[in-house]
Amino acid sequence: MDRNWKLETGNWTLSPRLSSFEFGASKAAGLLVFCLTAFSFAANAQNTTKVASTRAVADSAPARAGEQVPNADPLAMFYYSDDSVGLASLQAHAGAMSVLAPQCYRLDGAGYLHGQLPAGVEDTARQAGLPLLPLVMNPDFDRATAHSLLHNAKAQERAARNLEQLAEREVFLGWQLDFEGFAPADSLAYVRFVERVAARLHRDHRLLSVAVAPRFSDVYPNISPEGFRTGEWGAAFNFRELGRAADFLVLMAYDQHTPATPPGPVAGYEWVKAALEYAVRCVPPEKLLLGLPLYGREWDVPARAATEHSLAYKDLKPFLDSPGSDQHWDDLSRTAWFQLRDGSTLRTVWFDDARSLREKIALVQIYHLRGFAAWHLGVEDPEFWEIKDGK
Repeated sequence: MDRNWKLETGNWTLSPRLSSFEFGASKAAGLLVFCLTAFSFAANAQNTTKVASTRAVADSAPARAGEQVPNADPLAMFYYSDDSVGLASLQAHAGAMSVLAPQCYRLDGAGYLHGQLPAGVEDTARQAGLPLLPLVMNPDFDRATAHSLLHNAKAQERAARNLEQLAEREVFLGWQLDFEGFAPADSLAYVRFVERVAARLHRDHRLLSVAVAPRFSDVYPNISPEGFRTGEWGAAFNFRELGRAADFLVLMAYDQHTPATPPGPVAGYEWVKAALEYAVRCVPPEKLLLGLPLYGREWDVPARAATEHSLAYKDLKPFLDSPGSDQHWDDLSRTAWFQLRDGSTLRTVWFDDARSLREKIALVQIYHLRGFAAWHLGVEDPEFWEIKDGK
């Protein structure tokens, strides 16, 4: 059962909810006494040892990680979404990563922080000396939640304080803000929130990253060619201002084709290049990471309906090995795809394998980017690890 803290009121309970943190800066003196009392009541000797060792390295770990991360060439950040295949991939390849970004925290409209590190992730990362930069999201990318937070100065300050203090307590390298789905009209409010969080983290020598959806133009809506237009999702991100405030941006260069479109690449080469061309006009390339999709997408078309879902590479193998699959390489998008007739259903799959990912990683060098950020561990082509450095 997960713990639920609400330190401002001094209450401590056990709850089946995800952990919730609210720190009161004015009660710093009482915080230490309270934490020691709570842990002596609830923690066993192993947890006590872990807390003590965590506090002992809290001051030095961010500085050490901050020195390591800029020297990574390219900086290789990997997202983690909690599941057994993701943990197995992390355990097998932690040494090939620069930063681990677990998707495990969320901010509500009042600025309260919810979440916890998935089991096994922290121990694996610490043993490998791998810095942690967790994601924090607006829950389910809910627009109303983001709007409430972005238009409430007290909630923003609460959120920034919670992020700062939890990062210090858990010895995080920093955070990545992954707010999505908010209205383009809230673009400036989001910039101000990012500035507030960055100021908090920077005074403790921690980093702030911001995930941004692709844009292709400053104008929204625009009349760019179909498929290369800035949509409402991307229009909410002011690349220039976010790039000034944050330590780096992650360009989520994927989902070119979705359930709302006909079958096509998740991230075609020319589409990714177009997104990069806009990004580097707005943000210094050394502050950009290229988001890589490690997954594929399948469209199934029976007689009267169509469905779509994402696929891990391991799920593709039975079809790739099937003598009935019609496999192709698309030269324009530099992406693999295949079709397979399954009774009355035509299955069309586009996916990024080691070959297509090599092409995308080469763009990191061509555009002199800081590195890449891959979504997400456990779904990748196993051969990806042989080419992740672009060689």
